[in-house]
Amino acid sequence: MNIKKIVSNATDGLLNDSFRQSFLVMVLSALLAIIIGISAVTHLVSDEEKLFGIISLIAFIIATAIFLLTLFLNKYRAVWRRIFMAAIVLFFGYLCYDGGPDGFLHIWILLIPAFSFITFGLGEGFITAVPVFLTMIAFFWWPLADFRKYAAEQASFNVIDQQVATFSTNFRLRITLLYVVCVFLGFFAELVRNVAAKRLRKYTDNFKYASMHATLTGLANQNYLAKYLDDIYAKKNEGTSLGCLFVDVDSFKNVNDTYGHLFGNIVLIKIGEILSQEKEAFVCRWGGDEYVVCFENISEDVLMRIGEKYRASISACRFKDYPKFHITVSVGAVVIAVDENFNFDHVLDLADFANRTAKNNGKDNVYLAKKGQISA
Repeated sequence: MNIKKIVSNATDGLLNDSFRQSFLVMVLSALLAIIIGISAVTHLVSDEEKLFGIISLIAFIIATAIFLLTLFLNKYRAVWRRIFMAAIVLFFGYLCYDGGPDGFLHIWILLIPAFSFITFGLGEGFITAVPVFLTMIAFFWWPLADFRKYAAEQASFNVIDQQVATFSTNFRLRITLLYVVCVFLGFFAELVRNVAAKRLRKYTDNFKYASMHATLTGLANQNYLAKYLDDIYAKKNEGTSLGCLFVDVDSFKNVNDTYGHLFGNIVLIKIGEILSQEKEAFVCRWGGDEYVVCFENISEDVLMRIGEKYRASISACRFKDYPKFHITVSVGAVVIAVDENFNFDHVLDLADFANRTAKNNGKDNVYLAKKGQISA
């Protein structure tokens, strides 16, 4: 087991909002189920706290169900996440009702902002944190303050017990203010994480794009071609084939020597554009003045027609700065069976053989290599 690879994959996954939300909902629902499960057992054995025990048991069942559904039916993760959000709001609303004079259980409410923003993101984090706050205000202060479970006891405190009553009021005030602070801190922390994640994602995407594309032309490079061929091999079935054209610009060094490298770059870009005109073509700039163009499941006749079309289009291409200038290409064509011998080196050996043969035949032509001609 490669622990380093597992940690790396998990880190990459946490950068994805969908994966992160599902993962955290699964972990937090499991933790909440354990905490509430212990609380349910503790209160169910007490005659005075059976109602709280029953409520806790229901919350335990919901949290466990969310954990299992997120684990095994991740397809509907958004549904389970929203159910979990609603369950959190209802459960902590009940804590506001049942917390007792000292409100010890209300301490759990302070976890809501960080929990909701980190797990659900900015938008859904507010949808979770704000209702809990409004519920807290309603039960702590108004209009449901008199409906709290211990409200009658607190109202009946005599002068001797005023210190206890004052403590309860101060506690509720501190919890309320702390919750507001936690909401802002949770929001700010998630905002920073969200901005950092977007920038990191942008840098990662740019890096991946740069590693798979040629800088000058924007076409696929050798890395992308290797991945493309691996994907072709991975989805192969009986009869799958790949048509490959190896396009080499004739005497391109003379273009750079005569007209300069900047004009040479313009020529290379233009050739890339012509090669990309075929809808099903996978076009790769192999390097320098060489290109590889691939087509899935194509016949030799069709591949030859496309190769000839490329050759003629490039030969007929003219440039505004040098109207008398024209360029030609030699094109090697081969159709390869996607079988156990199919790999990156094998494909390029065959295509390169066809191209070298086209060059040896006088350039500015298309040559089709037949099966059995090439000795790798």
